[in-house]
Amino acid sequence: MLREVLVYISTYIGLFVISYYIISIIMHKRIYDSYKMPKVLPKVTVIIPAYNEEEGIISTIKSVLEVDYPKDKMEVMVVDDGSKDSTYKKALSVKDSRLSVYTKSNGGKATALNFGIKKAKGSLIDTMDADSTVAKDALIKMIPFFSNQRIMCVSPSILVDKPRGILQRVQQIEYLLGVFLRRAFASVNALHITPGAFSAYRKDFFEKYGGFEVGNLTEDMEMALRIQYNGYRIESSDYSLAYTTAPNKFLPLLKQRRRWYFGLARNFMKYSEIFSRKFGEMGLIVLPTAVLTIFFSIFLTSYILINSLLDLKRTFNLLQGINFNFMSWFKLADFTLSTYLTSIFSNPIMIFAIIFVALLIFYMVFAKKRLQKEEHVKFSVIVFLAFYSFLFSFWWLISIFYALFYRKISWGK
Repeated sequence: MLREVLVYISTYIGLFVISYYIISIIMHKRIYDSYKMPKVLPKVTVIIPAYNEEEGIISTIKSVLEVDYPKDKMEVMVVDDGSKDSTYKKALSVKDSRLSVYTKSNGGKATALNFGIKKAKGSLIDTMDADSTVAKDALIKMIPFFSNQRIMCVSPSILVDKPRGILQRVQQIEYLLGVFLRRAFASVNALHITPGAFSAYRKDFFEKYGGFEVGNLTEDMEMALRIQYNGYRIESSDYSLAYTTAPNKFLPLLKQRRRWYFGLARNFMKYSEIFSRKFGEMGLIVLPTAVLTIFFSIFLTSYILINSLLDLKRTFNLLQGINFNFMSWFKLADFTLSTYLTSIFSNPIMIFAIIFVALLIFYMVFAKKRLQKEEHVKFSVIVFLAFYSFLFSFWWLISIFYALFYRKISWGK
């Protein structure tokens, strides 16, 4: 009974929020199309903070240097944060008049970014993760948004670069869902993350409100919340594409998500005042429903998994009592199909599962149309549906454990 109640509540909230986002995107389209390219392009400084990134630093630098933007209007800066490998040496090997390479003692990503901001000559600061690449037209498509003086940051659409294996395919769909969600959040001025992969900021904001917060595990989220807290806007340039190298092994992915979610919780607590009517839809709808979604996902997934295992145990004991022949694969398969599949498809919860799958397909169509890029996702969608809810709940449970017991989590130190 409890499971059904929670499913109905979470489904109602989910359908309400999804409907709200879709309507918001439609209503926002006219505003979205009103941004104009300036007559004189601003100078842009791209800062690439790097720590032990010898494998991908050259491809990252080259992808930025190949961006379609006037050479005299762009500078690229690599800040090596005390790497122990050959990151600094490899960055120096790239020869281009627009490129400057610096090294400093290790202090964390925020210190590397702030080091670059102080030296930057551009009026726009573009941050670039050292494990990412960017499409050639990504930067030029961001510029029109800055015609609105209230917009302090413009972020791109981020995709997983050449996904392989189960974990990267799960992340592929997650990032594609992010294209829809970021457009929805932007439509109601509720973007609360400015990803490190090629987000562009006005330098004026850093000069007035300070640089990235040193020691913050998710400095990009803190910066986004700081922008919102001070009454400015963040936009999403859907057609600007950046590609990130997603973790392909369980432990590195777990460490990444533990840092993300731990940092999210800390930043939400720091900017708890945003959860109010003063901050409009973000404070009343977007952030509260994000917290509720986390709670329901963890509780429902854990509840369903535990109950399914208990049901399986009871059934196993029952079958043992009637001397069921487990060695007969035909009988075992027949029993499974007749008992479990019939039970599943006769359950009202399946209706909501079907609705969820239909919405997921809609999101994929929206994202692919928005990106104007062919993404092969059929197998990835199946993998996503099979594993994501369990992974998401597990990541959050681990992150909550670290938050409660103040375990130390760091970036690049």
